[in-house]
Amino acid sequence: MVPIPSQIQSPDEAEEVQAVLSSASFANSPSLGRLLKYLCANHFSENRSSLNEYRIGVEALGRSSDFDPAKSSSVRVEMHRLRGKLRSYYETEGADHAVNITLEEGRYGLQFVRREKGQPDSPDSAIRNSKEEKGNRFFSRGFARAGPSPLENATWRSKRIHVPFISPKGAAIAAAVAVVAFVAVWFPIRTRPRGRLALPSIASSSSVAGAAGAVAPETGYVLILAGYPKEKYVDRDGKVWGGDRYFTGGQAIELQLPFIQGTPDPTMYRAARAGEFSYDIPVKPGLYELRLHFVETIFGPGTYVGRGESSRVFSVLMGEKPLLTHFDVLSDAGGNYRAFTRVFKGVSADSDGNIHLKFLRDLDQPFVNAIELVPEIDGRMNPVRIVMQDNSYVDHAGHLWSADQYAIGGVLVNHQNPVANVTDPHLFDGERFGHFTYQIPVPPGRYTVTLHFSEGYFGTDAARNDHGSRIFNVYANGEALLRNFDILGRVGEPNQPVTETFHGIEPNASGLIVLSFVPVKNYACVNALEVTEEVPLSTNH
Repeated sequence: MVPIPSQIQSPDEAEEVQAVLSSASFANSPSLGRLLKYLCANHFSENRSSLNEYRIGVEALGRSSDFDPAKSSSVRVEMHRLRGKLRSYYETEGADHAVNITLEEGRYGLQFVRREKGQPDSPDSAIRNSKEEKGNRFFSRGFARAGPSPLENATWRSKRIHVPFISPKGAAIAAAVAVVAFVAVWFPIRTRPRGRLALPSIASSSSVAGAAGAVAPETGYVLILAGYPKEKYVDRDGKVWGGDRYFTGGQAIELQLPFIQGTPDPTMYRAARAGEFSYDIPVKPGLYELRLHFVETIFGPGTYVGRGESSRVFSVLMGEKPLLTHFDVLSDAGGNYRAFTRVFKGVSADSDGNIHLKFLRDLDQPFVNAIELVPEIDGRMNPVRIVMQDNSYVDHAGHLWSADQYAIGGVLVNHQNPVANVTDPHLFDGERFGHFTYQIPVPPGRYTVTLHFSEGYFGTDAARNDHGSRIFNVYANGEALLRNFDILGRVGEPNQPVTETFHGIEPNASGLIVLSFVPVKNYACVNALEVTEEVPLSTNH
């Protein structure tokens, strides 16, 4: 049982929630009112949990249990509408309220923002004073935030709340009773189980065609966990993967994984289909990006069999066209127990409406862990956006940044101090530091790589060292992108954003952009990265 923080044991917060929900603004938007009730119930609950798009879609918006946030942006759209509705409310009906409800940017939590004495009445003066006085602060649930409030555009007026004197002990009891009563009356949360699925023993299926599933979803997305016996699995980013289907031949196997590098979702790799087999996957007309996911667990250092490269070699065909010839997962991935993905663009169905994949033996059994088909956007690879955090993040433009993945080595940590002067400060909430690489799978082409940094240690209260305390190099497939890079020296002070962009990066022979972060003095670090395909230069004049 998690204790309720003292910051939310406040009757004026419950009073503000009821005022908002009973207002004319929300009376005309019952769906947004229901969404706000759900967020408030979670906020005030003793068992408050981290929310994601899947939970909000199913529990608050009434989506079915097979709702897939990767295929539908409805949750993000509704959260955007709710944020706008709250902003409008505090510009009109709630303009004189001392407590304001806001939504955390890029996340799904609530904040109760209080106006301190001396807060300016107009948005212009609020913005001007925030630049002139860095000490001007707004306090929300559990932490202080420097600079202007999230409601910069609201017109603030003070409101005195008259509360009769109650002893501190009596106030705490009364607040707790008010919170419990609010949750019970306004929104009893439905607790549908949604966790990581335990993987039982998997029975062999030597010849099953089109198991579990008839057609591809209307969105065109097809996500298959090969060998997985359950109906679905929801990954760290909220994508819903279906169990094994559309296959003929091979065997479903369970894999024993002491560890796995490069993924926040090891469950995706704990089953596979092995042997000689095929997949006949029905899709809507159009071009797709195909991703084949692998992890080598039988051969390599530390395994029972041992041995190394060339122990398992196989080929993959799409129709009669070779996709992978004499493919060696261990060699291309650079090691065993390491998640590895190959990406192909321009994939389309044959005349029968199916994409046909064949896995053929060269030396030892072929296998695959997961198959992913995603519709192409303008003929380019879907952008890769990664935050060095345990959970995904949605930025102010609605872009989804995946939870940390493709990393080999280093340590993932949370930042202790907020980054200032940036549109999306939560992009910098975590970092990977140490001596590490990111192996980003891409199809052939030329790419723009953008790296996001902030110095959250040196120059802060934790360490007063000056410029030159952290120096490192960054390489892309062995070519230097940054040499003797000093974040603090570049920006002048800690907790400030630094962005470095590089063009014309091409993948190696294994289909990877390998970004290596190599310490020179102290540890290398990075907070987020992006990889986007560049538009080919036209040959027409």
